[in-house]
Order: sequence, then structure tokens, then C-alpha cells
Amino acid sequence: MTSVIPIFVLSLPDCTSRREKTAHRLNDLSLPFEFLDAIDGRSGLTQQQESQIDRSATVSSHSRPLTDTEFGCALSHIKAYRHIVVNDIPYAMVLEDDAIPHPKLVEYLKGRYFEGLDLISLYYSRTYIRSRSAKRLFGGFKSYPSEPGIYIQGAVGYIVSIGAARFLLENALPVRSVADWPACTEEFKSRNSWFLVYPKLVDHARPQKYDDSSIIGLRHIKSKRRFLGVYIPPWKEVFNSYRRNLLYRLLGFRKIKR
Repeated sequence: MTSVIPIFVLSLPDCTSRREKTAHRLNDLSLPFEFLDAIDGRSGLTQQQESQIDRSATVSSHSRPLTDTEFGCALSHIKAYRHIVVNDIPYAMVLEDDAIPHPKLVEYLKGRYFEGLDLISLYYSRTYIRSRSAKRLFGGFKSYPSEPGIYIQGAVGYIVSIGAARFLLENALPVRSVADWPACTEEFKSRNSWFLVYPKLVDHARPQKYDDSSIIGLRHIKSKRRFLGVYIPPWKEVFNSYRRNLLYRLLGFRKIKR
């Protein structure tokens, strides 16, 4: 089949194994795609890339500075937005090279359920939805609006309009946060144009099980504090997690873990 919209896969040029796995998954669904070379932060950033980031930025949930690989990942997504705008592409799907597409993704694309929206999250992790706001799609799949103040974690797979790509190019630099998602994306929530699909139409391998699944994830796993092999999260992370859970449940939201 010919894909309804272009599909761009962000991948480091030397990650041949990951590229082969992604190519196999998309070819099995007869979805044509194109690799976009990601920005490699493993050995530091270039002077030009440094001018596009804010070194004072921190990951708020951990109160730690962003790593060069996280900056590189965010800049890679911005590179995809620039490609979409320069080539005047109305809608495009952006995937990271550890994405695992669901077979139903083809049906979603054929149905053009993304039309009229700015951003559609096909993958997310540990986010919240409000059941009463669901829109039925097909075969048990539903679409939920991302509401203001609700954080969506994960940029492994999503669809973006050219208008949203243009807005992100104008507002996401310098990079002050991880790729999922810059603070400026609250604009899409406020105008009810950012939706997520449930169940997810894209998943990804967990780094603790697959050695080459996530470069950023693997580095975090190796650096996390452990006691007798068990990860011990910072107290701030635990406190904020329980506080969010309680607040959102009182407001009628439910949590989607993965």
C-alpha cells in the first residue's frame, strides 16, 4: 500500500541493527518510510547545536541537568519539523527507531482520523485520560483530547500537522526540555487539537530487556541508584508521583501506565 502520509524514522546513522528492526516492522505492514539521520549527542554537541540549547535546563521530575543525548534527541525531532515545513507536507508521522507499530495503525491511517488536528500521540507512557471525553474510532480504539496541565510522556510515535511543525520550530528553541514535550505544546491542548489514541498504536521495546532498544534509556538505567539490584527513586520523584495520582483521580482522570 501507499502510505496516506509520509513516515519519517529518526535514527542515528550507525544504528544499523535498530534500523533493520524498524524497517522490518514497517515493511510487514506495507508502510513506506524514510530514515532521517538523528543528531548524535553521545560524544557531545557541535558549536551550532550548542547555540540551539539551554544548558541551564533540568529534568524537573529528577532535578538533574539534561544530558547531551537528551538534547540530541530533542534537536532530532526539531530537525523532523523543519523537514516537514521545508517540504510543505500537510501531515507526517514521526517515529523513533525503537518504535513498534501496531497492525491497526494501517486502519487508522486509511481512515484519516488525524485530519483537523495538530498533534496525535500514538505512543505515550504514564499519562492520564478522562473517560467521558473519549471519541470512538474503530475496533475498540478511542481518541482522547490531551487536556491542559496533563503531561504526556513519550515521543516515540506521533502524527504532526505542518501548522504544528511550524509552531514548534518557532517556539521550541532553545531546547529546555526533553523531546516529550516542550512547554509550548500546551498551546495545542488549549485549542483542543492534541489527541492521543487508546490503546496505543505504537509501542517500543523496554531497554532493560533489549540491549539496543533505547540509548537514552540504557544510560539512565546504568546511572540510577540501586540497592541490592533494586532501583531506589529520589524522594522528590516518589512524592510528586503520589501527589499527581491523588489530584488527577479526584478530578476524574485515570492513569495509563504503558
